[in-house]
Amino acid sequence: MRLGSCFLDSLTVTSFFGNAEMRSVFNDRQLMQSWLDVEAALARAQASLGVVPHAAAEQITAAARLDRLDADALAGDAVDTVHPLVPLVRALTAACPGDAGRYVHLGATTQDVMDTGFVLRCRAGLDVVQRQVDELVRILRKLALRHRETPMPARTHGQQALPTTFGLRAAVWQSELQRHRERLTELRRRLLVTSMGGAAGTMAGYGPQAFALERAVAAELDLGVADTPWHATPDRFAECLMVLGLVAASAEKLAREVYFLGRTEIGEAHEPQRASQVGSSTMPHKRNPIRCEAVVAAASTLRAQVPLAMQAMVAQDDRDMGVGMTLWKLLPESFILIGGALERLVEVFGDLRVSPERMRANLDVTGGLVLSEAVMLRLAGPLGREQAHHLVMRIVRDSIDQDRPFAEVLRADPQVTAALAGTDVTTLLDPLSYVGHAAALVDRALLTSETP
Repeated sequence: MRLGSCFLDSLTVTSFFGNAEMRSVFNDRQLMQSWLDVEAALARAQASLGVVPHAAAEQITAAARLDRLDADALAGDAVDTVHPLVPLVRALTAACPGDAGRYVHLGATTQDVMDTGFVLRCRAGLDVVQRQVDELVRILRKLALRHRETPMPARTHGQQALPTTFGLRAAVWQSELQRHRERLTELRRRLLVTSMGGAAGTMAGYGPQAFALERAVAAELDLGVADTPWHATPDRFAECLMVLGLVAASAEKLAREVYFLGRTEIGEAHEPQRASQVGSSTMPHKRNPIRCEAVVAAASTLRAQVPLAMQAMVAQDDRDMGVGMTLWKLLPESFILIGGALERLVEVFGDLRVSPERMRANLDVTGGLVLSEAVMLRLAGPLGREQAHHLVMRIVRDSIDQDRPFAEVLRADPQVTAALAGTDVTTLLDPLSYVGHAAALVDRALLTSETP
């Protein structure tokens, strides 16, 4: 049995961090295969320009498969050589028949191959993230429509503010994720390019056809061409991690919303629970929001990587692996963390247990105080806004201090009764009468945003 050496590949906590799909994108084998793919693309591109024989390029491509190499031996050689790529280049060279091996890695440098390989892995990782975000947006849009007019307390500063609808809350969430969809799309143009600088960024080793070779390699890998070498300017990777950090922040916010709404005292929405799920080892009644807690842990861990990614941009000279190596850890780890967090959010919101009855009941907890703005604005007509505000503040204070219903204190105040002559206070204090344009805002948000 292979035991995981960290939480990302641990057998015991795998259900809390990461997911199988993203691990399959960023495991060691896939990463090394990406490097082999770059080596093969380089050989084919050189063959297309007459730099190497076509037969040699075909043989290099055929041999550039990790399942034809000894991965365990490669790992041992990496320790001996203190180099991540040289053992792979040597193994590929040895695996090529005849003299084809002499053309492997011709003119290239380690960082060209490794960075381009990481770009290929990032592309695959972004495909997963994009699909997960799209699915979450679809779920939230359905939730917004279903609860377009479901009243609930809006909360500011941790306290009930005014009535709103759960549909509007969900519409706001999906709008934020829509902006992340745009960021993920825009990021690709800058990130998905080859690294072809050569040993010191001058492309000298690629010969007189260096630019043509760069374009050919890019075409082979379906990537773009960078305008300058970027060995010492990994802002592309840093931007990628920053965007993942933004997605993670939104993911954590959504998870915390469900965590809060599921509190015993609130009870407005709950994370779904499997029949086999155990909430607590000692308290059978517990329905712990464990998936949301896992999202919080993963998202906060990912966001902590963003400053490190920015630090990796502070490179010296034309290459600085002291900061560059940081990305070897940050890229796979960050993608795995966000992949797991989004998967869990899809599970949670895809079967979210919403309680409209509890939302409505919570609106009545304050005895009508949640409608103080509505009362104040109605009084502002005859009294003026400032006087109405002071009057309602005094009545609210009396209601709380004397533990009397807000409606009762309103009806007992002569200024109020005079100003609101003919007004039904009960109707005025009905939460359903003061949700504003919540339903229309839901409609606008869903009409103006793109359906994945």
